[in-house]
Amino acid sequence: MPPKKKSLLKVIILGDSSVGKTSLMNQYVNKKFSNQYKATIGADFLTKDVVIDDKEVTIQIWDTAGQERFQSLGVAFYRGADCCVLVFDVTNPKSFDSLESWKDEFLIQSSPADPDAFPFVVLGNKVDESERQEYNLIIYDHHFAAFCHRFSAVMSELLFTL
Repeated sequence: MPPKKKSLLKVIILGDSSVGKTSLMNQYVNKKFSNQYKATIGADFLTKDVVIDDKEVTIQIWDTAGQERFQSLGVAFYRGADCCVLVFDVTNPKSFDSLESWKDEFLIQSSPADPDAFPFVVLGNKVDESERQEYNLIIYDHHFAAFCHRFSAVMSELLFTL
């Protein structure tokens, strides 16, 4: 039997500083969670091999810095992305308001072939820390999930649907 062809899926995680992008990536790839905050400098990535429809897929997840001073690095990291995950902190409404800017900047810097059809996923993180979750999600015609940063099954399901 010939070896199955392995595919690469490049996923970029964007959002304001401290929304939990690194925690989401580490929870999904390594099944580890840490309460300690350490700011990402520039960008970092992890890979995870999964099987989707009997096909081996390597998911390359790029975690980018949320600080404004690193946003100019975007074009180098965004190029060739297959999906963009926009993350906000449900306890911080400002982080939700920033998502449209993150999306627009991603589309400018990545220059996808069909910007209107490019897949975005919106994740509301830190649900376990919030008592109130009132966000106007109608502005996003994308997948949405409220996400507790200690639970990675939601991430697996979202990436599977892409």
